[in-house]
Amino acid sequence: MQIHASWKSEIFEASIGFLPDWAQGGALGLLVLAVLATWAVKLKRKFAYHRAVRTGQPIPEAARYAQGRGADYLGSYAPQPRQDDTTA
Repeated sequence: MQIHASWKSEIFEASIGFLPDWAQGGALGLLVLAVLATWAVKLKRKFAYHRAVRTGQPIPEAARYAQGRGADYLGSYAPQPRQDDTTA
């Protein structure tokens, strides 16, 4: 019975495998540190967003959750706001 590694683990082993044995541990540590730091920054921004929404404060620019989608980039093609005439 032969077990095949996934393509992700093959790429990972190939990228770390060229390093000398003494450097592989450091490289793995830096990789784990980078993943954890990215995760921590995302969580911090998410918590700041939810805290601002809950307290009714303006949302800090760095904490805007899911910013930059859809109509943000439509520019002149964005739908114009509706103006209802109630003076009839």
